[in-house]
Amino acid sequence: MLKGQRQNSHRSKLPLPCAIGHIVGLSTISPRRKSIVSHYPLCDNILPLPYSRRIHTVWVRFLDNGEIARFSGIWFEEVP
Repeated sequence: MLKGQRQNSHRSKLPLPCAIGHIVGLSTISPRRKSIVSHYPLCDNILPLPYSRRIHTVWVRFLDNGEIARFSGIWFEEVP
């Protein structure tokens, strides 16, 4: 009998709300556009447990034109 462990649990840290930074690593977004973390989604997965244990996306608002978009937290780099 298989006794596998959950494989999709991750330990990545999300940026704090109101953190200002850049979206890096995506070719569709200019890395020079500053953005602010506006909020987190309530859930990242519509399927019930055990498929999703943590939230890993953030909603950001770009400071140049006010556009709001959802990105994975790993693409957000905070400005010191």
